[in-house]
Amino acid sequence: MKTIAAQYLEYAPAEATPAKVRERLRQAFDLLPISILILGWDLPDRQEEAVAEETARQDAALYRWHPLLASDAGFALPAEWQPVSLRGEPVPGFKGLPEFTFICPNRADVQDWIAERIEVVAGRGIYQGLFFDRMRFPSPVEDPERHLACFCKHCQRIASDSGLDLEVVRRSLESLFADTNRLKTFIQSLFAPSDDSLLELFYRFRLDSITKAIQYAAKLSRSHGLNIGLDCFSPCLTRMVAQDLSALNQSCDWIKLMTYPRVFGPAGLPFELRALAEWLRTRQDFSEREAIQLVNEASSLSFTPNGLDSESIAHEIQRGRDVGITNLLAGIALVELEGIHSSTPQQIESDVSACREADGLVLSWDLWHVKPQTLKTIRQSLQN
Repeated sequence: MKTIAAQYLEYAPAEATPAKVRERLRQAFDLLPISILILGWDLPDRQEEAVAEETARQDAALYRWHPLLASDAGFALPAEWQPVSLRGEPVPGFKGLPEFTFICPNRADVQDWIAERIEVVAGRGIYQGLFFDRMRFPSPVEDPERHLACFCKHCQRIASDSGLDLEVVRRSLESLFADTNRLKTFIQSLFAPSDDSLLELFYRFRLDSITKAIQYAAKLSRSHGLNIGLDCFSPCLTRMVAQDLSALNQSCDWIKLMTYPRVFGPAGLPFELRALAEWLRTRQDFSEREAIQLVNEASSLSFTPNGLDSESIAHEIQRGRDVGITNLLAGIALVELEGIHSSTPQQIESDVSACREADGLVLSWDLWHVKPQTLKTIRQSLQN
């Protein structure tokens, strides 16, 4: 693999002094040939500078980990910026967290805010690139009636200009959710194109909205000499959050795929697939078996209570290649989080092996919490 990247310090732990931050980073560089370091967005200047100095000493590129359509400073953005569901309500963030509360890309004030944040980062003068994260609409899987977006007045106006009436879409979706047979078509449409022309126009509007926001941000970033990496959902999930991988590939230097087979948190394959099946079971009166079968058939994957196997990674990497990703980095989850993620050394070895067709790896969330022995497992797996 030609590229090993690592995400570092999503948050600033209380014990993370500049000296300790530098020491932990140096240990990682000693174990693996890391060429890209992706640094968190809300750190004290002294920590940020320590990481920048050590990364430069190791001759690696420093990217800023940059939420694009969510808060990047630990505070909530204006509530009126949130996407609007088909019920006319703001789409809530995951557990109410600001960094998982999304904003609508079609608002002019949001576009101004995006530009302002990029200018601030570029002005630091220590980064060689930006790694755009949270660049999507909210995932609808936990409750499509409350989370599928956006139907705000700004989206209504832009959609109308292209001949799409979002009020008609809204009424059609409400009707669809009340019909079990048509509901199956909707579930399948979250993963692949359907025969419902109105629904397809809505998906295309959403995809274009996110693509244009990323194109705008990438163009501005490149005007400052910054490279671009993108943090994308696993290919089977990108349609439901409006990430058009084929189009996004034209706006970046590389794409990281979040193909996490055992992560029970946002973007994790089992989390997203299980949440959709649970909605079908609890809100639509499907049996558990029927719900899981429908979701597995629609996604072309097979999730279980323990997650998915490592070969799902290889399957999703091939999907990424099929849609045209030219520089594909596979995200690999390494941090032990109770109730969210765990992996045995054997599973990590299998995950790395399943990434064999990728152009590189991104060690994910984040390096500060990854045990040295885990990094040694990665190194050994790469050498095999």
